[in-house]
Amino acid sequence: MLTNKRDSKMKKSMTASVLALVASSTVFAQSEPGNFKTESGFVVTPLLEMGLKQDDNIYNQPSNETSSAIFTVDPSINFLLEDGVNRYSVDVGAFSGFYAEDSTDNYFDGFIALNSHLEQSSRSRFDLNARANWTTEPRGTGLSEGQGDSIDEPVRYADQTLEAKYEYGAKSAFGRVAARVKYYNKEYLNFTNVTQFRDIDQLLVGGKFIYNTKAGSDAFIELTHEDINYKNEQVNVSTRDSKDMRALVGFEWEATALTTGSAKVGYQKKEFDDTTRGSFDGLSWEASVAWAPLTYSSFDFTTSQAAVDPLTEGNYIEQRVFDLGWNHNWSELFSSRVSLNYMDEEYVGVTRNDETLGFVLSADYQLLRWLNVGVFAELSQKDSTTENLNYDKNTFGVNARLSM
Repeated sequence: MLTNKRDSKMKKSMTASVLALVASSTVFAQSEPGNFKTESGFVVTPLLEMGLKQDDNIYNQPSNETSSAIFTVDPSINFLLEDGVNRYSVDVGAFSGFYAEDSTDNYFDGFIALNSHLEQSSRSRFDLNARANWTTEPRGTGLSEGQGDSIDEPVRYADQTLEAKYEYGAKSAFGRVAARVKYYNKEYLNFTNVTQFRDIDQLLVGGKFIYNTKAGSDAFIELTHEDINYKNEQVNVSTRDSKDMRALVGFEWEATALTTGSAKVGYQKKEFDDTTRGSFDGLSWEASVAWAPLTYSSFDFTTSQAAVDPLTEGNYIEQRVFDLGWNHNWSELFSSRVSLNYMDEEYVGVTRNDETLGFVLSADYQLLRWLNVGVFAELSQKDSTTENLNYDKNTFGVNARLSM
């Protein structure tokens, strides 16, 4: 358990400020951010996003909730170079938050991402993506779930992802083949006497055969194998190292102007190196569909099911996710989104089941060419068979995006 005493600090309240800003602001809209081009050919796009929100349960507590106003500042910059069909980009950004209730929860995170797409010919395509993150888990989430304000600072970690994809075959050909390699590494930076046992390395390799149906869609067969290795093992605790294998069939389509999407379903097998942890054999799927019955209104739906590694207890989680959203452009400047999401998590190896329901409502308005403003409300409820993990959470806020 992550335990330490919490420093007492003078409480501040900015609730009235948040509600006043939400009430006086109209909303947040979509626009193309301004940019400039360097002599070397890079298109540079800087952005600055700022927000002020009120969270009525910052530690995700079942009772005696702690609320706080939170001010966020998220600057980022994108460098893009396009050379015909080839594309290279670099993204650098930071995420910072400042809590009125307790400055211990303040965070300053960042990321850097490099992406490239190369086409040596009409039959050969190569993608290389790399990303590094420095992330803070708010108290009461991740490894500190259920512990709320009983620890004296948030948990922090760094992770890195490197992925390469290669596809061979003309887009118009009846068939194409693809290969994929992905490496992921995660290391916790504090509370290492406990968190070191969740440091992880993952290596995934996969292959894909794609069949062109000649009807605006592709059918495919996908095979992947992933090695999951935990860097440090606890004494008298069986290893969590495992292998994850999946065989999926699916479709990707853009058959009409109304719908686009992809779906794949198949078999997943998860085996632990220590057989006492058991294994998973079963159905796995991923699907994402967008439907636009009108040019100014669209619906999107995503869902997935898989056996995934838990952050805290249990051997693995049988996880199912569903998300439904409605996007509507009321005018060229004003848009809104409503979404409903549900996640069911059945823990294997311990007696625990979690159900999380979320509702998000946002409205966006382009106030000026270089300034977008918006308001939002996020409501969530978690029901768990583990008593101290139940909570309700409501967040209301206003944000702004500034570009050139």
